[in-house]
Amino acid sequence: MTGGALPRFPAPRAIPALPEALQAQGIGLPPAGESDLPRLTELHAASQMPGLVFAPWPLTQKRAFLAEQFALQHAHFVKAHRKGDFRLVHRHGTAIGRFYFDRSGPEWALIEILLAAESQGGGIGTALVRWLQQAATDAGAERLRLSVAYQNPRAQALYRRLGFEEAGDVASTHLAMLWQPIRP
Repeated sequence: MTGGALPRFPAPRAIPALPEALQAQGIGLPPAGESDLPRLTELHAASQMPGLVFAPWPLTQKRAFLAEQFALQHAHFVKAHRKGDFRLVHRHGTAIGRFYFDRSGPEWALIEILLAAESQGGGIGTALVRWLQQAATDAGAERLRLSVAYQNPRAQALYRRLGFEEAGDVASTHLAMLWQPIRP
C-alpha cells in the first residue's frame, strides 16, 4: 500500500438521527472521505503507539509502520464492506474518532469504533453502540456482529454489558461477538 492510492470510501447513505443526548454533547457522524484519511491515520497511530513503546525502532520507523498498518486495514475494511457506512465521530466539528458499520444485509456488522484517548470513558462509545443496536432493531436486522481483539478486555467488557455474546474466534487474535434484538 505504500505510495499507492488508498481505496475510496463507498458513497455515504443516510443514517438515523443520533439521540439527543449525543447531539447535546456536539457529537455528529459525518461521512468519512478521502480528505479525512490523514486524520484517520493519526487517530489509528495514536491508538496503537503504546503497543510499540518497547519496539527497538526509531519514532519515524514506528510512525511509518503504523501508517502502513492503517493503509492495509483501511483497504481491507473498504473492500470487505463495499456497502458499509464509514463515519467520523465529530465533537463540535472536530474529528475525535471513527465509527464504521455495515447495515447492508440481515446481519449487520460493527466494523470498527475508535475514539481518541481523551474522548474515551465518557460514554460516547457506549451511546454510539446503543444507537446502532436501536437502528438495527428498528430496521429488522437479525443480529449485529463485531470482532474485538483478545488483547482489549475493556472493549470486551463494554460489549458484554451491551448484551453481546461470544461467538467464537475470528482469528487467533480476535473474538467474534453477536447481539440479537429482542423482538416482542
